[in-house]
Amino acid sequence: MRTIKSYKTLTIFFLFLIGVVNYLDRSALSIANTTIQKDLAISPMQMGVMLSAFSVAYAFSQLPLGALIDKLGSKLALGGSLVVWSVAQAAFGLFSSYGHLVGLRVLLGIGEAPVFPSAAKALSEWFDTQERGTATGWVWSSTCIGPCLAPPLLTVFMVHLGWRGMFILTGIMGLLLAVCWFKFYKSKAEYMAETGRAEPVAVQQQKAPKVRWTSLFKDRNTWGAFLGFMGVIYMIWLNLTWLPGYFEREHGLDLYRTAWVVSLAYLFGALGTIVAGKCCDRLVARGMRVLASRKLMVILGLLGGALFTLIVAFTTNVVACVILLCLTMFFINISSATAWMIVNTIVPSERVASFGSIQNFGGYLAGSIAPILTGFSVQQSGSFSTAFVISAVVAVCSAFAYFALLKEPSEPLTRLDGAPVAA
Repeated sequence: MRTIKSYKTLTIFFLFLIGVVNYLDRSALSIANTTIQKDLAISPMQMGVMLSAFSVAYAFSQLPLGALIDKLGSKLALGGSLVVWSVAQAAFGLFSSYGHLVGLRVLLGIGEAPVFPSAAKALSEWFDTQERGTATGWVWSSTCIGPCLAPPLLTVFMVHLGWRGMFILTGIMGLLLAVCWFKFYKSKAEYMAETGRAEPVAVQQQKAPKVRWTSLFKDRNTWGAFLGFMGVIYMIWLNLTWLPGYFEREHGLDLYRTAWVVSLAYLFGALGTIVAGKCCDRLVARGMRVLASRKLMVILGLLGGALFTLIVAFTTNVVACVILLCLTMFFINISSATAWMIVNTIVPSERVASFGSIQNFGGYLAGSIAPILTGFSVQQSGSFSTAFVISAVVAVCSAFAYFALLKEPSEPLTRLDGAPVAA
């Protein structure tokens, strides 16, 4: 029988791997963009629709799926998510009809939507509040390691297997990971029940207080997280979609050097998530309230990201821009990881996924706007300076939303039976 410590380690390991595969799969179409257009005679506009189909489906799936995750539990929800998106990914390599391919991108978005709310729920079950920061930091580093690995790894797959083989292989990888998840992962409640340390899972779920989903929308913290996360994802998606184009257009770097620079920036982003987790846990260990530690780090991350982005807007030296954008990625990913620590700090475990999905919905609404607004700005001004200034302003506004709206819960949430339950 594994110990609790080994299951905690296994949880972090699985969630990290799932996050990496998640970002490999969502990046595959960008890597194969030009090849698919030529092979299937797809216009740039049609490809744009296909690319955006994922993010739109991902964003609008958040609210309904959050409540479903809380009902099913992280094991079933995340395992099912893996199966659905991996099937969609593999099937993409088997079809040629444009309509079918767009539909599969929509299915990929729906399938991937439960991943991070489910991960936050799993961490809230297995880790105590004072150690949750470090665990979250390691898991969320996958959101940077995945994009860092995607260009070289997927390019190798495509060169040897073709774009269809690349999609099929990455889909199979996800399905194998799903098998491992179902076989080896257990929720903490399952583990405690099997070892005789707690009542059976079904009994615990029956006795657990049921917080109303609608009560989350009456809580100012929900709106603080919703509006605050908009700035986080806006900045992340600006860099995710336009960073290579920025270095090619503004500094004349070739594709090879651009790939190395972007990978370096994502490594700094991964470092930011890990630093965020450790700093939050250390602040709590020194006596700071849990929510206050998260609030401090998420605001510092947004303001740091805004500052360095603003400096980039008026910097022409390529080496300085590389350094500044690495620092931007470092700070904005401090905010990204900390935002998910907030999720499992201010609501009961039974509503972590619902709260996280509301936050993610707000973030990806802004994330869907960022690439379009950046492209429009570059087209009108001829440079990225205005786009970077807009991004910095959005980040500062989001930092203010966290500062003004995120408070220690003054009123308890409401159970289904009408009785209060402390958050």
